Amino acid sequence: MNRSSFEVAIVGAGIVSCATAYELALRGVRVCLVDRGEVSGGTTGLGEGNVLCCDKRPGVELDLARRGIALFDDIDELLGSQAGIRRKGALVVHTDEAGRAAEVERLDAMRAAEVECEPLSAEDVRELEPELTGKLFGASFFPRDLQCAPRGIARGLAAEAARLGATVETDCAVEAVALRSGRVEGLVRAEGRLGADQVVLAAGAWSAPLARAAGLDLPLEPRKGQLVRLERHPGFLRHKVIDGAYMAAVASRSAGLAVATVESTLDGHVLVASSRERRGFDLAVDPVVSRALLEQAARLVPGVRMLRTDAAWAGLHPWLPDGLPALGPSRAADGLWVATGHEGAGVALGPISGRLLARAIRGERPELDLVPFDPDRFAAFVCAQH
Repeated sequence: MNRSSFEVAIVGAGIVSCATAYELALRGVRVCLVDRGEVSGGTTGLGEGNVLCCDKRPGVELDLARRGIALFDDIDELLGSQAGIRRKGALVVHTDEAGRAAEVERLDAMRAAEVECEPLSAEDVRELEPELTGKLFGASFFPRDLQCAPRGIARGLAAEAARLGATVETDCAVEAVALRSGRVEGLVRAEGRLGADQVVLAAGAWSAPLARAAGLDLPLEPRKGQLVRLERHPGFLRHKVIDGAYMAAVASRSAGLAVATVESTLDGHVLVASSRERRGFDLAVDPVVSRALLEQAARLVPGVRMLRTDAAWAGLHPWLPDGLPALGPSRAADGLWVATGHEGAGVALGPISGRLLARAIRGERPELDLVPFDPDRFAAFVCAQH
């Protein structure tokens, strides 16, 4: 007889965790979602709400993103206005001739992967976005990319999971995964042990210590992203505007760099984001980085110089060396599952990650092979680091 309190315990309550809890509860699994704070109190609630294919590399990352963006139709139907979905599209703007020339091959690969996209001339871009008066040599347009309200989605999915019978425990810090003879038995908390047959580590940038204590040494680290919100100016930009250098910056291992995206938010503010810095768990706002983001944004959209800064903050993206998330079971312990390392794409990839993981946990055939996302794939890398 199964004596555990739950079949699955999930550590973390961001969008990846909440999606996993919802998908498991939908399948009748006895699941418990545990977080040291509130639902969506960490990275999920701090980001831009991007759901993008435009910044993904052709291959398994793009395959995951394509399935992820399609799932937002279901989320829209399930949560309605709480999801805050705006299908506004993204413009990847090229600020030099070399960038535009290099984009031709990438767009061909994107279209071959069934991603809707097209090149635009500088004149076409300015017709779509009159505020783009800076120097540009055209853009790539991705009409299916969208913006959403990630905190609303995470909380909505957690509430739906609870409605289906899941337990949600907030303000409850997890100290370790409980193990016995190489098998998961649940979670160790200050309040006492929580019994579970399987555990999912989905605590974002905070997942590594728990994984390491369970025998899985993930080379996961936080990558700081700083954002600047400007005053409300409804209708300032109709699309998400991305500097063409953004993709290289996201893939870079550099310890400190700033890249710019500019867009209007759901409530009419103008948002400039986001830096990519390897600064540990430092969440302090750096005025130098804010100025660099605003200056870079102004080269694309000079009108941002006329807008007052309203707020600035930072979040932590869980980053892995090969740029792919860790998603699936680990051989470190029987019953240990991992869902982290989505870097800045956690919102876009969170719901599809939850669905794939739930299907795998239940023994269903996932719609996408999880082998490329194997959490154990870093064993050789970790050994080399030591």
